[in-house]
Formats: sequence, C-alpha cells, structure tokens
Amino acid sequence: MYEKALTKKSTAKDFSVGYSIKQLFIICISLYLLTGCSLFQRPTVIEPPLAGSVREQQLIAMQNYTLQATIGIKTQQDNVTGNLTWQQQDTKQYQARLSNFLGISLFALQQKPYSSELTIKGETYQAADADTLLLQLTGWSMPLADMPLWLRGLPGNNSTDVVYDNFGRVTRFNLIDSSGVLWQLEYQSFFADALALPKRLRLTSSDTQIKVVIRSWQ
Repeated sequence: MYEKALTKKSTAKDFSVGYSIKQLFIICISLYLLTGCSLFQRPTVIEPPLAGSVREQQLIAMQNYTLQATIGIKTQQDNVTGNLTWQQQDTKQYQARLSNFLGISLFALQQKPYSSELTIKGETYQAADADTLLLQLTGWSMPLADMPLWLRGLPGNNSTDVVYDNFGRVTRFNLIDSSGVLWQLEYQSFFADALALPKRLRLTSSDTQIKVVIRSWQ
C-alpha cells in the first residue's frame, strides 16, 4: 500500500492580478500625460477690463485692425451664413469680404474716402453710400457707415439710448443707418482681456436680424 502523497500548498503569493492592475494604472497615467490633460495646463488668465474712459480712448485710437468672424443674416426672404473678414485701414477706408463655408465669395466691399465699391458675382458697382448700395444689390440691410465703430464696441454719433454695464462697457444702443433703417444693437459677450473687445453681438431691425461671432482680432 502506498500512501497518497500529500500535496504541499504553495505559500507563494499570486501576483498576476495585482500586476495586471498595476500595468493598467501605468498605461492610464501615460495616456493621461500624452493627451495633455487640463490638470497640467495653465489656467486661462482673465484680465479685468480697463476703466471705462481709458478703454474708450484706446478703442478710438485703434485705427488699423483685422478681424475674422462668423456672421448670420436672416431676413424675411433670405437666410445667409458665412465667414466675414474685415480689414480696417483708417477711419475712412476698409475692405470687407463675406464668403460661404466653401470659400465662395458672397460679396466684397471696399470703402474709400469718398466712394464705395461692391463686387457681387464678378460684377463691381460703385456708389457714394455703402448702406444703400448693399441693400439695392443684395436685399440685405446693414449699418455699414458706423460698422468700424460698433465692431469695436463704440456707439458712434448716430446712436441713442446707450446702455453701459458695471465695467463701463457699452452693452446696447439704437442707431439709424444712412438709408433710414432703425437698428437695435446688443453686445452679448466680450473677450476676456483688458481691452474687452466684442466677441458676440446681435443687430435687429424691423425685418432683419444679424448675428456676429468674432473669432479673432489682429
């Protein structure tokens, strides 16, 4: 008779489960670092706006700039969305181009000291007044004469009922464009820096609504 051999139970610990968990943890941390997680990113610095009078003086002195924006124009007959590039050269000269999201130009406007040129579908038209020219050729109304001002957050001489916030920034006002259309303009948000340039704004008339979202200022 042979006695059944006793099997000695191993006292070695099973590290298979612990090792796999450890491996998974290391992999997760590595991916976390590679993807540039926000935990290690510097927070965005938000500057308080300059005092109202100081900010206004700096905005007035800002004569040469370029902005990129998304613009939506909604009328009773039309609904247009596109990209706007606005290049301001001085108080009396600018170039503006509105194109759709395929890059096709909807119109190009060049304002000179004493005349306006509007190019649509390859044809160029001239007039003394850009507001009336745009309305006649596209059916869209827009207060272009004061646009270099209200893009920067300045109401202009033809504005009324101007409202300011606690920081001295203009938040809304009414204006009448050169073709006699009454507009209500509202600034919905500003860039978070000392100059607090407009970021989102909306213009409304009796038959037109225009929304502008400015992506960048240069």
